[in-house]
Amino acid sequence: MVTVSKKREEKLAELVREFFAAHPEVRLVAVTGSAGKASAKIAIGTVLSRQFDIQLRTDEPKTKADVLLQMIGIRMPEKGLFKWWKVIRAVKKRIKAENPDIQIIVQEFNPKEPGYNLWFKDYMMPDITVVTSVTNGRMQVEHSLEEVANEMISLANYSRMAMINRDDIDGRFASFLTNPNITTYGSDPVAEYNFDDRNFSLTDGHHGFIVSPENPDGLEVDVKLIGEHNVRPAVVAAAVGYALGESEENIKKGVESLRPLPGRMNLLKGADNTWLIDDSYSSTPLTALAALQSLYRIETPQRIAVLGNMNGLKGIFEQAHAELGANCNPDLLDWVVTVGDKANQYLAPAARQKGCQIKECKNAIEAGSFVRDKLKSEGIALFKGSSGGVWLEESIKINLHSTEDDKYLVRQTPEWIARKNQFFSQFKD
Repeated sequence: MVTVSKKREEKLAELVREFFAAHPEVRLVAVTGSAGKASAKIAIGTVLSRQFDIQLRTDEPKTKADVLLQMIGIRMPEKGLFKWWKVIRAVKKRIKAENPDIQIIVQEFNPKEPGYNLWFKDYMMPDITVVTSVTNGRMQVEHSLEEVANEMISLANYSRMAMINRDDIDGRFASFLTNPNITTYGSDPVAEYNFDDRNFSLTDGHHGFIVSPENPDGLEVDVKLIGEHNVRPAVVAAAVGYALGESEENIKKGVESLRPLPGRMNLLKGADNTWLIDDSYSSTPLTALAALQSLYRIETPQRIAVLGNMNGLKGIFEQAHAELGANCNPDLLDWVVTVGDKANQYLAPAARQKGCQIKECKNAIEAGSFVRDKLKSEGIALFKGSSGGVWLEESIKINLHSTEDDKYLVRQTPEWIARKNQFFSQFKD
């Protein structure tokens, strides 16, 4: 995370403005929203890279300075007395370059408070802004859903073109849009860019057609992702490709090369001929419900849902966990395994009231051991929870077919492992 003074932040922003003025041929695709930004960003970058030279950083920007440096393709040195001077020199070099080595920048905007996205208005104008969702999440901790919607949509309003997720943004927020050049994408066939899903299998994903104004009959594709909500990033990636003049052949190749990100509905082989769906990166009411519904649609002799705390829901955590529990279907789930105080206190009773078989666990290690004991051959276990104090990737680790598959899990650096070990040590006898 890059943290600089407000004065230096503004200086950096002015230099980024100079970059776009010096290189008007470079296009900017902005991605914002409450959830789903990373998946959309990576999907867009993957599809566009089939035809264009792109600038994209996979890590999440934490500050405005992060956004600006990611956009320009410069990394802040970790050490050194003159690191700020080196950054400025590197940025100026990019500005003065006769021919930039990029054609398109794909950039995530990650607002934490109202006014964040609007701050960038004086320094750049995105060619396309993708708004992935408006939902309860980190911003909603201190602000109303209407304020969250206004914040996300503000970036779309000062872009040349906006693409709005029709499925994950409530229709009542359409009044916040002032940009006349908008289009919609999603699973809903009413969206201008949508996916006509013809077939699904656990190992091969979705087979169907991306329907668009450019191709009303649909572009036939195989999307090797699990869940309707994970097909939407593929759809918007195709939409951006069409808008920027990418060939349909390259759009198809790009979409068919998409694979799940670690911790985001990633299918892993479990022990004893079982399957694990790793959705452990984070959890919000929207994404947790989508993951649960995706699990229901999979044909399998056994389903176990491991559901952890959803963090960052100040003021609505009781309601949010109870509503998720109420969506647990005893006819489709053998077990609901809850992890963490909020999930145990609010989600578990609601699921139990629906008739589900419940196992409440203090931590991810206990949950993983329970699943290892209960999951049968060809059965599927879904793991969905937040990071801090939950870390369901450690439940998955216990159930993997091979220890070598640890590399596919999130938060496995030595620093993360040390942090988690310290947390789990409090539960030892």
